[in-house]
Amino acid sequence: MRHKYGFDSDDFIVAFVGQWNSRKGVQRLSDALTKLDNSRIKALFMGRGAEMPSYKHTLFAGTVNHDLLPEYLNCADVFALPTINEGCSNAVIEAMACGLPIASSDMEFNWDVLNENNSLLFDPMDIDQIAAAINSLYENKQLREKLSKGAIQTASKLTIDARAERILKYIKSKL
Repeated sequence: MRHKYGFDSDDFIVAFVGQWNSRKGVQRLSDALTKLDNSRIKALFMGRGAEMPSYKHTLFAGTVNHDLLPEYLNCADVFALPTINEGCSNAVIEAMACGLPIASSDMEFNWDVLNENNSLLFDPMDIDQIAAAINSLYENKQLREKLSKGAIQTASKLTIDARAERILKYIKSKL
């Protein structure tokens, strides 16, 4: 896929998918990448909104046809989403299904899907923590491989039927 889109095979690519707004944290991610100041770390910002990411080593910033999203995700090394509020993020699940290690928010809405087997979690408002998570994944190939395997295992259990069953079980427990 990298060859198809003209991306260098030696680059370390961080993918983001979501609205470009404060809730999703696109600019916080852009600021964290800027703080790392590493020209080998590139970014794909897929989405649109009022907060245009400003990272100077961005390979792509814009909307992507949903049918092409797996191709772009398969160009990436990691998926990052410093969001402050979610339900169950489809973007995270899609990234895990592509085998991407996840770097995202250490907040309750993520805890039913993300854990130490598939992700690095951080305070989504702390640029230093976001940068540290990305840098850890950049520097540690073994960690990336471990989290990638965990992401695939987790995603394989998140079928629509399994998710519906979990929702129904939760509703029944509250009745």
